[in-house]
Amino acid sequence: MMRTLRVGLAQINTTVGDLDGNVAKILEYTGRAREQGVDLVAFPELAVSGYPPEDLLHRSRFVTDNLEALKRVVQASQGITMVVGFVDGDGEIYNAAAVIHNGQLVGVYHKQLLPNYGVFDEQRYFQPGADAPVFEIAAVQVGVNVCEDIWYPNGPQRAQALAGAELIVNINGSPFHAGKGRQREEMLASRASENAVIVCYVNMVGGQDELVFDGGSMVFDERGELVARAAQFEEELLICDLDVGQAKQDADGQERPVVISGAPLASEKPAVASRIAEPLEEDAEVYAALVVGTRDYVRKIGFEKVLIGLSGGIDSSIVAAIAVDALGPACVVGVAMPSRYSSEGSIADTKRLAENLGIELMVLPIEAAHAAFLEM
Repeated sequence: MMRTLRVGLAQINTTVGDLDGNVAKILEYTGRAREQGVDLVAFPELAVSGYPPEDLLHRSRFVTDNLEALKRVVQASQGITMVVGFVDGDGEIYNAAAVIHNGQLVGVYHKQLLPNYGVFDEQRYFQPGADAPVFEIAAVQVGVNVCEDIWYPNGPQRAQALAGAELIVNINGSPFHAGKGRQREEMLASRASENAVIVCYVNMVGGQDELVFDGGSMVFDERGELVARAAQFEEELLICDLDVGQAKQDADGQERPVVISGAPLASEKPAVASRIAEPLEEDAEVYAALVVGTRDYVRKIGFEKVLIGLSGGIDSSIVAAIAVDALGPACVVGVAMPSRYSSEGSIADTKRLAENLGIELMVLPIEAAHAAFLEM
């Protein structure tokens, strides 16, 4: 029997420590998903706390407040199933995914594979999970896991598939680097085909300190074929109708799935067309990452304007263009500091750049200061 499950992948831009703001965004996208008939909406890794929370996790009050914030999300889950990243535990803590339905927290998954390389040091903060539960949502068997868990063939998705999972929901805070999108696609296609499961991958978007997250949420069918992809570097609710085939038989000795909503879904709602956004070319995605990283660094810290020293050369011109695209010309001020070494061309180029970008230009000659230092 073919069953249809409407899934929404909410790739949102959260802020570390802004629990109220993050919850408000989760509730906004939950409302949008509910209005569009979504059965299951998934949010990114640690969406409640923001990612990566790092040393905030050493404050017990922060962890407690994050748990209280999750309760507000649970209360707003009437008529829909949600998967939401949060920090779980008391004392020992876990990078966790909450499975929520109709006003109740019905299950929790703890991330098992904690990355500890490159920009990651999750083993410093979190304990690894051990269980890989399967949930029954509208007669579809669903496994939930977190980011790094799905990167390895023998990760928890294998145990979930063997236990009867037909769909894997993987929530992420996966930072951007050039070309990573292709690497993710190849990996996710492999996980889907080798386990004969549908894979729904939701990734956060936006900048946080030195990291940039590119979104690009995706859905792969059980053959490993791409069926939906969200845009890069933009918030989006990616909605996809998934046709799920005959349920797998539970493997001997496996625990039965946690039943959330057991009835098959009604089919009277109009189908939605799956969106497959075109990925950006490499130069374009690098530029977009620079713009998003600059915008969110400035805005999340609370700055209102930026000052950029302009020489008339290529480097400062590109920085100014990025700042204008990130913040708008009214929030960017150029500063030219001509001296005896400044050519007429460089000064003219600086003025023309400011005119083209529509930014304020301050000209502060430094020849007198230079001469005074030389004399001293």
